[in-house]
Amino acid sequence: MEIEYVLEEKGGPVLALAIHDGHQIAPQLSPIMSLSESERLREEDPYTGMLTDLDTNRLIIKTSRFQVDLNRPIQDSVYLRPDQAWGLNVWKQPPTKTILAQLKQSYHYIQKVLSGMIEKSIQQNGYFIIYDIHSYNAKRSGPDETVDTYANPEINIGTINNKGIWRPLIDSFVKYLKEHNINENQIDVRENVKFSGGYLSKWVTSKYGQKGCVLSIEFRKDFMNEWTGTPNLDHIESLKKLLRSSVSYIKNSYQSHYGSK
Repeated sequence: MEIEYVLEEKGGPVLALAIHDGHQIAPQLSPIMSLSESERLREEDPYTGMLTDLDTNRLIIKTSRFQVDLNRPIQDSVYLRPDQAWGLNVWKQPPTKTILAQLKQSYHYIQKVLSGMIEKSIQQNGYFIIYDIHSYNAKRSGPDETVDTYANPEINIGTINNKGIWRPLIDSFVKYLKEHNINENQIDVRENVKFSGGYLSKWVTSKYGQKGCVLSIEFRKDFMNEWTGTPNLDHIESLKKLLRSSVSYIKNSYQSHYGSK
């Protein structure tokens, strides 16, 4: 029941997370899970792990959110009811109490891993910045639906859980993204429109919010066919370059607004 993950520590204050990138399910769970792989993939965030390749610290979760969701409070981290999972019936039969206990133990273990990385950054750099990378569906009605771009920004930055002291840093990050283009078009970047930040950012900022900021970066799934899962690798590479170029900018912004350690 352990959560599979990839951890790279390269130093510096920036940590890139892709906690919903994963698709793996523990062998013990597969027989009691009712969802097909394609149904799971639709609500996962495939290819977000690729977007963490920023020459920074990074943590990629390879286990599916349908096994345990690190962006939900512990009591909701296993989807036991359809209302927790976009109306989907996840299980043929509910996981046993023993299985649930093991899943929650794995949830706490990853929290410890993340805490260790954050605390190390605070010790070494005096602060941390998390790029909490996600993606979201904008064609809920079907693959031929026209995207409502007014309601669905190309990039949504969720920031609501951060302490007020990080407002200048957040503004600098949003401004940086808005000044760049993807596929020769200015990027539609908005804050707290589609999502405002999940439980993981709330948990991190409740513990460490005076020392760091969580930028929950939600990409509309323009970089893939959200119904088939087929990626547009050129688009993914463009997004990765954008994020990579932002790292030095955000560190310089921190020094400008908050000074050295």
